[in-house]
Amino acid sequence: MKYIMIVAVLALFGLAACGREAPETTSEGGAAEAVASSEGLPSFESKGVITSLEGQILTLDHEGASAAGLKPGRDGFRVYADVLAEAPITPGSRVSFAFKKTPQGLEIAELGARP
Repeated sequence: MKYIMIVAVLALFGLAACGREAPETTSEGGAAEAVASSEGLPSFESKGVITSLEGQILTLDHEGASAAGLKPGRDGFRVYADVLAEAPITPGSRVSFAFKKTPQGLEIAELGARP
């Protein structure tokens, strides 16, 4: 009986050892990427209309900002909760905003309603 138990345990260890040889390393889903601070970056101002807000991406139809090299059009801007706390975020709202160009893309620094 002990012989059968030992063979069964060895078979289970053998099956457990089969499979992937190296763990997969992906940046999808699991670990969050570190984001560099945008505190020292210059801020640019523009006006626009909110199109949508999906997660952290606020889509705006905007007038552009020549100083930043941003042409008028529709762009997605990363936005954080502290900026959204007192701002209108319904589609169709007219807003004035300040943004920064970061290595990860455009980021809203200030957002406010306008008439």
